[in-house]
Amino acid sequence: MNRPWFRSYAIASALAMTVALTSFVIYRNKAFTEREHERAVTAAKLAANKQTLPTSVVTAGVVSLPRASKKYPFLRKRSLVGGRTLGGAQGKPGDKLLYDAANRADDQGEFVRFMRDGSGRVVAAIKTKHGTAVAVSDPPTGPESLPFLVFFGLLAMGALVSAAGSLVGGRAHYFGLALGSSGLAVPCYLWGGAIPAGTVLAIALGTAIADWRGTIARAAAEWKRARVAYTFLAPAGAAMFVLVATPFIIGLALGFYNHHQGQWTYVGLDNFIHILSGGGRSFADPLNFWFTLGVTVAWTMVNVALHVTIGVALAIQLRKPWLRCKGVYRMLLILPWAIPNYITALIWHGMFESQFGAVNGLLSAMGLDKVQWFSSWATAFTANVTTNTWLGFPFMMVVALGALETIPRDMYEAAQVDGASKWQRFVHITLPHLRPALAPAIVLGAIWTFNMFNVIYLVSGGDPGSSTDILVTEAYRWAFERGERYGLASAYATLIFLVLLVWTVFGTRIGRKEEAGK
Repeated sequence: MNRPWFRSYAIASALAMTVALTSFVIYRNKAFTEREHERAVTAAKLAANKQTLPTSVVTAGVVSLPRASKKYPFLRKRSLVGGRTLGGAQGKPGDKLLYDAANRADDQGEFVRFMRDGSGRVVAAIKTKHGTAVAVSDPPTGPESLPFLVFFGLLAMGALVSAAGSLVGGRAHYFGLALGSSGLAVPCYLWGGAIPAGTVLAIALGTAIADWRGTIARAAAEWKRARVAYTFLAPAGAAMFVLVATPFIIGLALGFYNHHQGQWTYVGLDNFIHILSGGGRSFADPLNFWFTLGVTVAWTMVNVALHVTIGVALAIQLRKPWLRCKGVYRMLLILPWAIPNYITALIWHGMFESQFGAVNGLLSAMGLDKVQWFSSWATAFTANVTTNTWLGFPFMMVVALGALETIPRDMYEAAQVDGASKWQRFVHITLPHLRPALAPAIVLGAIWTFNMFNVIYLVSGGDPGSSTDILVTEAYRWAFERGERYGLASAYATLIFLVLLVWTVFGTRIGRKEEAGK
């Protein structure tokens, strides 16, 4: 058997198999969910009509409206219609499930969903004229098993077709490779429709074209030439794929779905349109994307400017030849950067506390009025910036110190002899040597500041009224504080990535120009 042919077919089959497995798992889980939801709803309807329930039903009944307890009026009791009171001394194990489901149905309307305890049970609640019909059922069987025989049969048949084309040679080789690699498109179409089937066909055609152009052969030769290097890189590459690429792809995909009460619905670009249109809110509304983007940009620009200014100023002072105990000063100035930022954020939040905070205590000692730091946008923004400046200037100071050490002191002495002032020496000697080092540091610092979740969340908490939130904290709130809008939060994360990608490309180009002009 021709090894290059087998190599090309193995690559195409592995990629097509990945698509097929993903398509099947999505189809299987969807079918399983729909089946179990239908069974639970049917059981709830049977309970409403007082008909015989299936054996898989754990508990079911029609729950009446809540009524106040005679002994403790603040407690609300429920009972089964025409039966006993839920809970209490005569209660049964499933009473709490019925009670909680009826409460949720009163708050959110009818629903059906899997329980979140990992048991695989499904709870359904529907409204009736007598109350809320609730049923909790156990799934009798799990999802379908993987169709190993289907996969094996199609892969074996594809291998025979590809081998036959290779034996004939010429164009038949590439035609057989494409045809044999596309066998999994059929089940993919049955499981997931045109998108996964088209993906498999694209993989088969792309592999055949790559084989025809010699790309696969060149990649194999490169692997043989640097096998040891790629072997050492493989663990890091696998970790990056699992920890970075996979969550990114999943998050990107979730942005096209809407999550409501545990159900995912494909909505296309609706989440992105909702965000970019402001959701029908005015530009002055803190929940408007453009307002939050403006706050985020202002937050990033102010912080980076302060980080660079303070960091460079301190670095210049630490390089003075007459300064003693430089090591002690450097250690003390690096401490804010060494302490975990969430601890620093909590400390500064306490210092800005309006009644007992150290900042207001200092103002009172100076005869000034106390400030309600988190009651207005300006003061809350100032508190956040102060905290993040304390955290960020040591990094810029260290970078600037390293760059300053590369400047020969003879240049300063010669410039001073020629009559250059301190400002002229800074502009024409210090600054040109600092730029190549500071350019990538500014790009990195801007990315860190743009996504500085801990300071915003722990210092101001977005107060007042979410007006000091930045994009990353806004995404968090949509996911965990505003009705579990995971799809909307993922769309926010995608937009944040695009903004930072544009900034990174722009900043990298500036850094290259500075490096070239050094």
